[in-house]
Amino acid sequence: MIITTPEQLCSELWRRLLICSLAVLAMAAVVTVRLAYTPASASAEQMIEMACWRISLLLAFQSAPLLWAHFIYKGYTQKRIAIPLYQTMALLRMPIAAWAGGCLITALILWPDLSA
Repeated sequence: MIITTPEQLCSELWRRLLICSLAVLAMAAVVTVRLAYTPASASAEQMIEMACWRISLLLAFQSAPLLWAHFIYKGYTQKRIAIPLYQTMALLRMPIAAWAGGCLITALILWPDLSA
């Protein structure tokens, strides 16, 4: 499929955001459920587990930017995107802002609990 209009590109960028937000939502749900069953006193094993959850959450936060970069790179190298690059970057502003805001809110809510 060759993307020739900004509307097509915008819908592809938002579709990729939706796919990645499902991964972050699933990770946040698993962390929240796991935190409900963690006792108040933290042992060494629990500290290691919380560190692993923090790393997993950070990796989930990187999923959308990496997916967008891969999509844009492949799109231009394989000539599937026919609009100028500056227009692509302008269309990417809102999805990036929405993604950054969602990740920030998730981190502000979950990070203190994972620091136990």
